[in-house]
Amino acid sequence: MASGLGGLLGVGQKTKEQATSGLLGAARLESQQDIAQRSLEMQKEAGQQQLMGTAVGIGGAIGAKAAGVAVADTVAAAKAAGTTATIGAKAGAAAGAMAPPVLIALAAAALLNKLFD
Repeated sequence: MASGLGGLLGVGQKTKEQATSGLLGAARLESQQDIAQRSLEMQKEAGQQQLMGTAVGIGGAIGAKAAGVAVADTVAAAKAAGTTATIGAKAGAAAGAMAPPVLIALAAAALLNKLFD
């Protein structure tokens, strides 16, 4: 009877080892999947931020040309009035000319992010 009980205990311990090994393997696999999922989410966010940065750059480039024209127009209008254009007037003209292209580019980038989300 003693050998029967010892054999039964041995089988039980072996079963416990196999169960523990299986659970550890499943936990390891789940951990790897979580890491991969986080990595994908970070890559997606980086791509979205890159798209927004590119859009702002494009809008700024378009707006810079318009701002140069707006500042030149402000200076010409001041000269026609017999005064000099102040720095504030020039800055206001530049900002007013640059804002629409930048905002349009940002809106387009946000729309692209939503379309391909």
